[in-house]
Amino acid sequence: MHLVDSFGVSLVLDQTAAWFILLNAIVSIAVAWHERYKGRHHYFFILLALLHGCVNACFVSNDLFNLYVVIELTTICAFLLIGQGMSTRHLWNALRYIFLSNVGMLFYLLGVLLVYESAGDFSFASAVEAPPTARAMIVTGLLVKGGVFLPGLWLPQAHAEADAAVSALLSGVVVNIGLLPLIRLEACSPDVETVIRVVGFGGIFTGLALAFFQRDIKRLLACSTISQVGFVLIAPAAGPVYAFAHGIAKASLFLCAGRLPDRDLQQLKEKGVDRPIALPMVLAALSIAGCPLLFGFFAKYSVGAILSERAYGLVLLASVGTAAILTPIILIPQKSASWRKSPWWQAPTLLGVVLLVCGFFSGPYHLSALLKSVGVLAAGMLLHKTLLQRLFAFTLPGGWEKLEHVVGMTCVALILLIAAVYLP
Repeated sequence: MHLVDSFGVSLVLDQTAAWFILLNAIVSIAVAWHERYKGRHHYFFILLALLHGCVNACFVSNDLFNLYVVIELTTICAFLLIGQGMSTRHLWNALRYIFLSNVGMLFYLLGVLLVYESAGDFSFASAVEAPPTARAMIVTGLLVKGGVFLPGLWLPQAHAEADAAVSALLSGVVVNIGLLPLIRLEACSPDVETVIRVVGFGGIFTGLALAFFQRDIKRLLACSTISQVGFVLIAPAAGPVYAFAHGIAKASLFLCAGRLPDRDLQQLKEKGVDRPIALPMVLAALSIAGCPLLFGFFAKYSVGAILSERAYGLVLLASVGTAAILTPIILIPQKSASWRKSPWWQAPTLLGVVLLVCGFFSGPYHLSALLKSVGVLAAGMLLHKTLLQRLFAFTLPGGWEKLEHVVGMTCVALILLIAAVYLP
């Protein structure tokens, strides 16, 4: 739908956008429900409503310039939510987020201007026919917003320092404003799809490699997001379904993480977690790991059904790694506690019910797929027991998360993309 004419605002509401809009609605409701027990100021809920509307505008935007405008509006809302705590930690994290977002959007806007110069409009179809440098700049900007591969290295610190509810919104919803446009670009050109698919695989294994060394549960979940968004891009036809399954589960995990007695996984293993919080956490982790009867299993099955045999082998390998990093959450010791005295379980449980219901009605499944999924889970748990527990003793150097290094990695990604699109 065009508002005014071909130079006006172009909107599209298709099945792809519908998955993301539904995800945004469910996660926003769960976060609002969860935060009402904290006695939040009305300011938080106003920002949440504004963020919800801006994110939906991103999902239905069908031209590059209008998309730029609404992404920037979404960034401002997210910036205000991250900094709402008004502590030094929250304010610096918010400033860091908006600075890195602006770097990505600067590349994006330059690419959009090059598209307009060459084609005279802002359509996605024109973007794939534009000069290679323009395509590379647009993709780089969207990779920053989507938290994909090297441009997504801002995620771990952003999630570690943000409130649990804000982390749930960032990982469950906000990263998708970069993923959906990338899916639309993939649909326009096989060449662009090939490049983005390679980047997606790079993000999958980069996120896993970082997660192997994380003992802080919020940082582990953030590194997992870097990995999981790669699955959305490697199979664009199934990407919306995977984004929905991941967003619901990851939002539940972050909401639960905010109510834990400690963020250190080793301490949680020793202390245990109250059952009303542990159960929805385990359910969400199993969904991301691809456990049968949960919607995450159907999402992984959908991705695997589209890929070639070689690519599917990489997905299986990555799935084992995913199960391994989530094993400490899946096997977390549980303590008896009153469900009535702890209202914090309600919103994560709502999200868990969504995963169960969607998974139940997504069948039927082949027996071979079910057995393969169980085998992947078992292999992941074995990998955790034999290797990852030893890696927890090591700590990655903190320099890679410095602001200048993340900006540098974004520039490296841009250079690699320009080189890739110029290759015959």
